This record gives sequence, C-alpha cells and structure tokens, in this order.
Amino acid sequence: MWRLHRYYLRELLIHASITFTVLFAIVVISLVARGIQKAEGGGLLDAAIITLLWALDAFPHLLPISFLLATVMTFARAGQDREITAIRAAGISPRVPMMATVLVGLALSVVGSLTLHYVLPEVHYRKYRVIVEVLRNTIVSMGLGSSDDRVSIPGTDLALTYGRREGGEQSEEVILRDCWLYLPDGRARDLGFVSPIVHVDKVWIPLPKAEDTSLRIVLQNGSDPLTNTRFDTIEPRFPLGAIGESSRRDERDDDMGSSQLLSEVLRGQHERPMAARYTLFRRTCFAILPLLLGPIGFCLALLAQNRGRAVALLFALAPIGVFYVGDVLGGKLLRATGEPMFGWLPAAMLTILGAPFCWRELRR
Repeated sequence: MWRLHRYYLRELLIHASITFTVLFAIVVISLVARGIQKAEGGGLLDAAIITLLWALDAFPHLLPISFLLATVMTFARAGQDREITAIRAAGISPRVPMMATVLVGLALSVVGSLTLHYVLPEVHYRKYRVIVEVLRNTIVSMGLGSSDDRVSIPGTDLALTYGRREGGEQSEEVILRDCWLYLPDGRARDLGFVSPIVHVDKVWIPLPKAEDTSLRIVLQNGSDPLTNTRFDTIEPRFPLGAIGESSRRDERDDDMGSSQLLSEVLRGQHERPMAARYTLFRRTCFAILPLLLGPIGFCLALLAQNRGRAVALLFALAPIGVFYVGDVLGGKLLRATGEPMFGWLPAAMLTILGAPFCWRELRR
C-alpha cells in the first residue's frame, strides 16, 4: 500500500507545486502596476517589495485552490488511464489512493494555519509600513539641490513651489520657506481659503514614523491673495492608510496575529469582540480548507473519469463556489446578528454538501 501512496503523493505534490507557482505568478504580474503606483517616489526595490507583500494576501486563497486543481488533475488522469478501475478490480478500496490527498491536505492545513494566524497579519501590517517608508524617503529627497522647484507632496493633493529648503537626509523633518501652495478647489474650501493659490512663509513636514497613522503638514504665516486674510498656523492631516490604499484597508484586526487578537478579546480590551472572534473563526476555516477539499477533489475526479480532465476541472468550480458563497453569507449574517460562529459557515456548507457526495462516490 505504501508504494501506491508514494506513487500518488509524488504526482500530487508536483501538480500542486506547479499550479500554485503559476497562480501566484499571475497574481504578482497583475499587481505590478499597483506596486509601482504605491511606490511612486521610491525605488525599484520598494516597488518589488510592495508588489510581493500585496500578492501574499492571496496566499490563503491560492493554497487550497491550487491543491484542489492538482487533486482533480492527478486523479482525473488516473481515471482516464484506468488506474482507478484496476485498483477497484484488485479489491482495493478507492479510499486507499484517496489517503494521499488527505495526507497532503493535512500538511497544507498545518502550513495554512501557521501562515494565516501569525505570518499574514504581519505581512498585512508590513505592506503599509513600506508605503510609509517610501513616503518618508520621497519627502526627504524632493527637490534636493535645486531652488524654486515645483513639487507635489506624495500621497496628497497638494503642490507647491518653494524658495529655500531646510532639513537633510538625516533630519526628522523637512522645512520649506517662501512657498506658494497650489490647492484644488475642494481642498482650498476645506482649509478656509477662497483662492486655490496661497502664499505660506513656512511649510513644516514632520517625517511620519512607523507607528503614525497620518501625515501632518504644518502651514505657518500664510495669506490668501484674494481676500487679503492671513493665518498663523494650519495643520492639515492625511491618513496614511488612505495614501496606501483608499478602499481596502477597513479592518485593523488584519494587522494582528491571532494570539494577540484573542488576548485582547479575553481581557475585554477589544472594541469589537464579536468581529474579532469572527476573524479568528474565519482564519481557521480557511486554514482547514485544503483538508476539506482533498477528498471532494478526489471524488470529483472519480465522477468525471469518463468525461475528461477539462470536465473534471469544471466540476472543481462547484466546491470553490460553495465555499466563497458561504464566506460572503457569513459576513452578512455577522453584521445582521452579531454572531461570530458564522465564521464557520463556509466549512459547514462544504461539509454538509460534500459528505453525502463523497460517501456515494466511494461506495460505487
């Protein structure tokens, strides 16, 4: 039996590795433009790091999907070559070759659990810190060595010209003297100006630190040319999260490892304990997904053994669709009821629908 297990284990691991590599490469390529955009003002290395960190967000999705596709391809090939038929004819249960999928699925679930609970929260945190460092470097180096330059402050809608610059690369602040500030009409109204062009004696930009959540820009001793009104100090702020990504960063729970998240909930220090519990359950649900998809993919390959590999891969869309429908419903039900146990809904739906199907196929 071990020879049979080893035979399918080797083929399954090869297919899973190739499939994951191809899917991850597609994700990286699709995010290159975003990485370059977020690293505007930084270097090529900054763009590469940002692209990689954003791509790693897809890891919990790519791992189970690539494993499911690899399982279906492996055993659909075995079915077409009549290997499964020969195994049945020898009096060996199909559960024996299926054990290869269970073993690999179990190993991937362990890897996925460690990644989802500890590694990816750190990645999610780091990717915004890289953007902060790019912002710091850009502010430090903008207009260096020139005078009366027109510069745009990165991550904001402000542009200005200045006569003199203070603060070098080792300084924790940048000071610009004798500035003309160019503002969009909406931003000018927000700051209380009528004119979109304002003269400012001093613009002070403290460089953001890793723990900062906003970029602060201090405008001192300015005047509005249209109304001849003067002001002493105005301090507009720009959220660093919005600079990095304006539409996706809506959960700070994603920045924390599961142990830290759970400790805050148990100590009563978390602002939204039900949402935090839901996050923990959802991470665990994604972690065990390879273990659930392995037997289902094997049975889908048995079902499609006379129909070809393309049909088998088409069948593989069904469990993926069930899981993600459950994930969407779980989030909606959490908001409607406040019950964190709905984080287990995708796995529950997959188990309820997949168990009878697998039982039927294995007993044929």
